[in-house]
Amino acid sequence: MKRLTLIVSGKVQKAGYRDRVIELAMSLGLTGFAQNLKDGRVRVIAEGNKKDLEHLVKAASIKNTLIHVEDMEISYSEPTGEFSDFSKLVSGGETDERLDTAADLMKELIESVRGGFKETVGAIKSVKEDTSLMLEKQDDSLRILTNINSDTSEIKSTTKTMEMDIRDARFSLTHLIETKFKEHDADIAQIKTTLAKVQEAIKAT
Repeated sequence: MKRLTLIVSGKVQKAGYRDRVIELAMSLGLTGFAQNLKDGRVRVIAEGNKKDLEHLVKAASIKNTLIHVEDMEISYSEPTGEFSDFSKLVSGGETDERLDTAADLMKELIESVRGGFKETVGAIKSVKEDTSLMLEKQDDSLRILTNINSDTSEIKSTTKTMEMDIRDARFSLTHLIETKFKEHDADIAQIKTTLAKVQEAIKAT
């Protein structure tokens, strides 16, 4: 059993970093706390098995959209056994808990945007592939009909109908793809507006 003292610097305050560390520590069965320091850093005190503490150190070096750990001061000492769980140490008048909640919501929104974008791109790609396959089959059918050396009115009528059907299909599928892209652009614009409002709300607090 050891006591870990971790001083973390970087973009770690008002970004949900402490909540993330608490979540990691609790999953490892550690006890202690995470605390914002006045100089913008975060102090983490954790007690538990040495291997679990080392795992926490590695996992706490977070770099994502909101959090960016630049440096970590690591030291170990003997445990005191004074903690019963792992919590967030909040100073008097501190409002970071509300900001951390907003940061978590923003992170979820960003991840949702990424997921939705991937799904949209995948759907459009699938439509394009299906379109290409269908058009290839229609083109093959048209070539077969065109190569038939016959002057019968029935064959000519069938060929003309096929040509019209192909043109209509091409137009419909092109229109569908353009519509999907416009809907996607509109969704992205709405999400950017929402993100901007969340950021403004965080700055306002």
